[in-house]
Order: sequence, then structure tokens, then C-alpha cells
Amino acid sequence: MLFQVQTEAPNIQPETVFTIGNFMVTNAMLLGTVITILALIVCLYITKTHKLKPTKLQTAVELMVESFINLIAQIAGSKSLAQKLLPLIGALFLFIGISNIITLVPGISALTYNSIPLFRTPTNDFNTTFSIALAMVILAQFMSIKEFGFFGHVGKYIKWKGIIQGFKKGIMEGFIAIIDFFIGLLDIVSEIAKVISLSLRLFGNMFAGEMLASVLLGTFAFLLPAPWVGMNLLVGLLQAMVFGALTTAYISLSIERTEA
Repeated sequence: MLFQVQTEAPNIQPETVFTIGNFMVTNAMLLGTVITILALIVCLYITKTHKLKPTKLQTAVELMVESFINLIAQIAGSKSLAQKLLPLIGALFLFIGISNIITLVPGISALTYNSIPLFRTPTNDFNTTFSIALAMVILAQFMSIKEFGFFGHVGKYIKWKGIIQGFKKGIMEGFIAIIDFFIGLLDIVSEIAKVISLSLRLFGNMFAGEMLASVLLGTFAFLLPAPWVGMNLLVGLLQAMVFGALTTAYISLSIERTEA
């Protein structure tokens, strides 16, 4: 028992801190709001203090931005598209990355209000990860509509024109077009699967991390903190990068033009 401390396993549902009318404000929402405000303040400060002769902070930020552009360009296959996506992917990385690691700061998880934890990791709440994933997939659809037009976008999933053109060429081509039509319908299912995949991957990793921490730290409390914090820091940033990379891939694929 010398190396054990009392720990509580995290709840899968966030706790309601207070209500505004019928609207429930959870601890995950509170911390998410705080992170958003802090990130906005930092970005405004960096933008306002930008100089021709860069400081060390400005140099570090510019190097990070350039690295992001190069990473996005490698995934999207276009430097111009990478520059357009940078604000979105950068904001995603900042919010998800900070959300994943902010509770490692001592004392934050210990703050309570009416015996309820005041803050909870936003990405440890499936409502948050699902909302972000859904918004990104919907955004990819809107960008596809902007690129191809409404009917051109719908035509990628409901390929009825291909059937007519196929049978004009021959019976075999017609049956191949019918198969292609059903494959297009399956692509609709794949779009829904993207939402589930994105949200569950992030939520599952973060919730499993906290659950594992409550088990391991309750057994080896004096041996694991430093390595565990380091590993959580790495995993949190990697998960943010993976989410941003997948979002970039989905958007670039949605507006990619294929040869007929």
C-alpha cells in the first residue's frame, strides 16, 4: 500500500456544473470555453506584436506555422490549398492539443463547485469530439458543393447518369455502371463512418488514457507520474495532429477532381 493513492475512475458522461434555464453547462463545456478564450487571446497577442525584426517567440511561431503549411501541403498535395486550410487545421490542432494536455497542469482537475469537478478534458467528452467531427465532415461537403456545384456533388454519390451512358455503350458497360451506382451509394455510408471514426478515435484514446491513469497511478503513485505525464503529453499532441491530418485528407479528397 506504500505506493498507492486513492483515485477515482473517470465517468464516461461529463458532470453538469450549473444550468441556464433548460440548458445544462457541463465541466467539459466550461474548460472548452476557457481554452478557446485563452487561444484567442494568445493569437491576438502574437498578431498584434508581430514585427519585421522577429523576437524569439515570433520566430518559434513562424517556424511552427511553416511546418504546418508543409505538413498540410504533403497531405493535400497543394501548397495553395494548404495555405487556405491553415487557419482551420491550425485552430483544430490548438484546441484539441491544448484540450488533451491542459489537465496535466497540477490543480486544474482538483477545482470543484458543489462537490463537482469544475473542469473536465473537452476531448474526454464524446459530445465534443462528435460535434467537431460532424462539423468537419459537413464542411468537406460544403467545399465539394462549392467546387463542383450541387448537382455535381450529388452526382458523386448517385451516379444515375453513368447507367444511361453505360447502356448506350453496351450491355456489359451498363451492368458495370449499375455496380458503380451502388458503390456510390456506399460512399454515403462512408461519409457517416468518417464522423464516427474521427470522434471515437479521439474520444476513445483520451478516455482510455484517463482510465488507465486512474488504475496505474492508484498502484504506483510514486513511480509513474513523470513518465506518465510525458507519455500523455506526447499522445495528446499526436492525437491533435492525427485529427488535423485526417480532416485535411477528407477535405482535399472531397474537392479533388478525377479524370472521367
